[in-house]
Amino acid sequence: MNKKNLKNRILTGLLGGSLLLFSSLHEWSYFSVFIIIIFLSSSEFFKILGNNNFRPNNILGIFLSVLIFLTVYLYSSKNIIWGIHFLLVPILPIVCLSALYSSKNKQTISNVSVTFFGILYISIPISLLNFIVFDNGEYQSTYLLATLLFLWTSESSAYIGGTLFGKTKLFESVSPMKTWEGVFFGLISNLILAYFLHDFFGFFSYYFWAIFSVVVLVSGIFGDLFESLLKRNFNIKDSGNKLPGHGGFLDRFDSFFFVIPYVYFFLKIVDQIT
Repeated sequence: MNKKNLKNRILTGLLGGSLLLFSSLHEWSYFSVFIIIIFLSSSEFFKILGNNNFRPNNILGIFLSVLIFLTVYLYSSKNIIWGIHFLLVPILPIVCLSALYSSKNKQTISNVSVTFFGILYISIPISLLNFIVFDNGEYQSTYLLATLLFLWTSESSAYIGGTLFGKTKLFESVSPMKTWEGVFFGLISNLILAYFLHDFFGFFSYYFWAIFSVVVLVSGIFGDLFESLLKRNFNIKDSGNKLPGHGGFLDRFDSFFFVIPYVYFFLKIVDQIT
């Protein structure tokens, strides 16, 4: 990586990180930022499919992705039950219309399937985030902030550790740059961060935060590997070019999409046993 690309990567990373931290401060900023992330990430995903002999219904996919997030947001933050019905009622006719729209294409089922895969991959995980940040309708950003810090720490440490000491490949056929040494650096860094978060927030034991950090680390790795597999399958280097030095939004949030469901289930398990 040349100096210009490295500079762009650092500046974009700082800007993106600041934006996400800003999103954790207020409910309105949280809602706005993640609506934008869903919209842009979905657009990139469907564009990649469109460039690789698929014909996904972009409008349908993006519309339903935003609608699902909005519905879960209204339910978890405002307890608006009718939002669930607002989501369920249009889905069946929209699917039928989508099939009719692409009926002249021999890959109708494939196109509808990849459209809904995009929704499952991007919108569903981020929609689950609403159940993490809202407690009885009150916005609480503690776990969102912790998730972001664990994810950034593990990814940065894994990159540095892998660059300096990486020898043993993790999944060379999918992502040749990732190594077990990098994973080890990410793990140690997250466990250290867990100690400071335990001290800062002052609730739950260190073991809670340590397990939290491992959940983020492991699920984040699989998220990163999955997106690498998609890009390798479509023979592309980056998902887009909107983020200088990072590629596209999918490149930046691939780990995050996988992390959120596991963090959600981890917190639910902890809630059940405490």
